[in-house]
Amino acid sequence: TPAPVPAPSPEPAPTPAPVPAPSPEPAPTPAPTPAPAENPTQPSPSL
Repeated sequence: TPAPVPAPSPEPAPTPAPVPAPSPEPAPTPAPTPAPAENPTQPSPSL
């Protein structure tokens, strides 16, 4: 008597990769304010 063929296990459904929540568009990084050059109208108080 041939051995009973085991029923093929149903292929497990591939776990879908968790879709990350779309992050809100980050606010554009403002350009760094350059150090103010020596302004003749506002001389730095040099003692």
